[in-house]
Amino acid sequence: MERRNIRIIVYGRDEDYYAYTIFQWLLEVKELLENEYGISIEAIRENVDFDVPVLEVKGKLAFAGFPGEEGYLIEHVKKVLEEVLDEDRDDHA
Repeated sequence: MERRNIRIIVYGRDEDYYAYTIFQWLLEVKELLENEYGISIEAIRENVDFDVPVLEVKGKLAFAGFPGEEGYLIEHVKKVLEEVLDEDRDDHA
């Protein structure tokens, strides 16, 4: 069975430390999330002039700003990821 590809995008200025950090955290947990949900994640960094970093999972807002720690970011990503996967299951039922 082919793994579903889910695009996760971090938007923020290239020079923004917080956007950079969020993207690095995403890369660190990417394999863990792929294995947990049986998916393939395409992690993308977009240079956008936003006041705060924004993270989207398949076009849905997961987080805006900077979480206090990596664990908070993971929880937000997992919540939206589960919503996306549930919607896709409903569409194919």
